[in-house]
Amino acid sequence: MSIFQSTSGVSVNPDVQRTFQRLSEGKELRYIIFKIEDREVVVETAVTQDHLALTVDDHEDNSKEAFSLFVDDLRRRTDGFKDCRYAVFDFKFTCSRVGAGTSKMDKIVFLQICPDGASIKKKMVYASSASAIKASLGTEKILQFQINIICYLFNQLIVQASGVKIDASCKKAYDDLHNKHLHSYIIFRISDDDTTIIVDKIGEKGAPYSDFVEEIRKSVGNGKECRYAAVDVEVQVQRQGTDAASRLSKVIFVQYCPDEAPVRRRMLYASSVRALKATLGLESLMQVQASDLSDIDEKAIKHELMSHQRT
Repeated sequence: MSIFQSTSGVSVNPDVQRTFQRLSEGKELRYIIFKIEDREVVVETAVTQDHLALTVDDHEDNSKEAFSLFVDDLRRRTDGFKDCRYAVFDFKFTCSRVGAGTSKMDKIVFLQICPDGASIKKKMVYASSASAIKASLGTEKILQFQINIICYLFNQLIVQASGVKIDASCKKAYDDLHNKHLHSYIIFRISDDDTTIIVDKIGEKGAPYSDFVEEIRKSVGNGKECRYAAVDVEVQVQRQGTDAASRLSKVIFVQYCPDEAPVRRRMLYASSVRALKATLGLESLMQVQASDLSDIDEKAIKHELMSHQRT
């Protein structure tokens, strides 16, 4: 078995790889916590599914109970998150996608945990030694997270492993806007339970751009929330070699996350946007990432669109 060593001189005990292989092959392990001890990454604990004694169906619960027990174990071993650790967790969840039904899935995730309460020296040692354990485990094929605030982790796992669902109404509304120009804008939001992107507001056909800006202002609640939007913007483009101007209607995509919004909300919207873009087919649109109403100023948006359309 290969011996892996980091640039910091920390090596990886061969038992790390052997134990991870047991988990990845589905042989009763649910999570493993690793620590650096005497300049070597070692297995601190390997917990079985039976040891957790869960009281609910793991997939239906989206691993909430199992993850809570994992966090409690991690808290004890790090003296209240005052030390760093690596870990792998077998995340079980139910995934529902539009048109594909519901299925039970498993995803192994690798965690590099360096809490704010840990010393700078510890953080540096774990950061510089991460490449060695990643090489040992072969983590290029599994999800990886570097975290310093443990309370944000579960939402990240839910979003990136299972994917926030896209409600069917989003696709229908977008197709009506993009293909038929039946709406002037659509504002999307993530549902209150953080599981689904839904339609928040639809602008009537012919409504001025200022209506969209006003609805965004109201929907984010004094900067405490985030939103996505698709907006049908009409511009006049001067074609080279002609005196005539052409009227064009172009749809843009807006990801609006105010700086004042809680970090958790910004993280949730940032990590969920890819699913929305893929489902609706937004990749070809002009993309606007905004944190203030000035970022979606009508004149600035139209100027940018016109510069893209000049031929």
